[in-house]
Amino acid sequence: MGKWQWGGTAGRAETGPHMSPLERFPMAVRIRRLGSSVTLLLCGLTVCPTPATAQDDTIGGDGYVHVAPNGTVLGVDPYYPTDGNGGYDVSHYDVALSYDPAARFLSAKTVVTAVTTQRLSRFNLDLRGLTVSGVHVDGVPATFTRAKEHELVVTPRTVLEEGATFTVTIVYCGRPQAEYTPRGWTGWRTSYTGGAFAAGAPHSATTWFPVNDTTADKATFRVTATVPRGWTVVSNGVREPGSATTWVENQPIAPSATMIGIDRYTVQESTAGDTPVLNAFAPGANAGPLAAKLPEVLGFLTGKLGPFPYSSTGGLYVPDRLGYAHPAQGRPVFGAGAGESALVQAAAAQWWGNKLAIKMWKDQPLPESFARYLAWLWDEERRGIAVEQRYQAAVRAADPAFWARKLSDPGKGREFSVSDKGVLMVHALRKHIGDEKFFAVLREFPEINDNWNQGWYDWELYVAAVADMDLKPFFTAWVDGTTAPTGFLD
Repeated sequence: MGKWQWGGTAGRAETGPHMSPLERFPMAVRIRRLGSSVTLLLCGLTVCPTPATAQDDTIGGDGYVHVAPNGTVLGVDPYYPTDGNGGYDVSHYDVALSYDPAARFLSAKTVVTAVTTQRLSRFNLDLRGLTVSGVHVDGVPATFTRAKEHELVVTPRTVLEEGATFTVTIVYCGRPQAEYTPRGWTGWRTSYTGGAFAAGAPHSATTWFPVNDTTADKATFRVTATVPRGWTVVSNGVREPGSATTWVENQPIAPSATMIGIDRYTVQESTAGDTPVLNAFAPGANAGPLAAKLPEVLGFLTGKLGPFPYSSTGGLYVPDRLGYAHPAQGRPVFGAGAGESALVQAAAAQWWGNKLAIKMWKDQPLPESFARYLAWLWDEERRGIAVEQRYQAAVRAADPAFWARKLSDPGKGREFSVSDKGVLMVHALRKHIGDEKFFAVLREFPEINDNWNQGWYDWELYVAAVADMDLKPFFTAWVDGTTAPTGFLD
């Protein structure tokens, strides 16, 4: 199977530069075939002045509005309508923080660099809890207030013109709090070791720095931490040259893919092929044998998916029970009891989940199901667990309640709960379109959508084009169906 290229010139995505090539042109036009193939910061009392009066058309929304390429307004995320914000696109986050583990107290300053997508007299950032003591826009003090559960509403002194690059500096402090979700806690957590770590989805980043909290607005990321002597900070990306406490991720990252850990870590560094590997183990995290499997796992995955998409990899291993492994970009977070399948799935999510990110949270089962299927392929090759037998056993065991869950719209809070059905859909698709076309989709959909956001509709268009088949009945039965997909099980 050769590689597919999406023709055309660059365009603006939704409300910013995030529209993938897959979205830009009609299918007949856009496919063509190629050849084969921190310092301690004092935090004062909250200041909450009333925002200045502004015209409605210059006020950024308190949710990220998705817009189709033809201009049709798709609306905000139906599960989390106030996630993200309107009126701007972030290009970079620079977080400087100081953390006192004994007091569990965070003092921080975040500088957000962004570009306006409209004239802005007022805009929002997302930040949960924590006390904001000051906000500056382009170095000038701005008024601000808090709204709802996570909105930081900022009114700059002067209106920002459309297309302008601007910076927002926020000084804040407090004791970060995790958020409970149906699958467990997410965000900033205190470990029983006395350290802290932040990871998870959908709302991890907002618990420790102000952010445009939507996967549709990726940005580069830098964090510098001041921690007690003998403590270590670990985050995404690589350590800045000459610094032991500054981490830089120069490849755009979704807020939900960020992570940070602060503890008395044991750090081990190595390589997997040409990729640097850094693993950090919190006290009591006896995960050395699991971490040692990562080079072999990456060798397997690069054979299926192509080169590793980030400049470094590794993992953060904590002794706390997390309920799930979080596939943070480049450096997933694993809790007690994490096993080999969790390691493979978190590594596979670097392609299917981070490199290729979702648009809205109802799309989450798509990449997660493929990442889980890659763990099935690993188990078949390395452990002799046949994928087909596993599939048939799961189909036989499935009851009406299992099939009743809709992959394309599982419901708020259930977006991570249907990949057991989704992984069966992936294998059924493989059997339906054949191995050659299936493995082309497996590798090439993340490859052509590097750093783009895609959903079910985009994926279905692509798969149908690669397979050169009418797949609507299959998608109706498996992706949108709520009963057993009769006719597409064998």
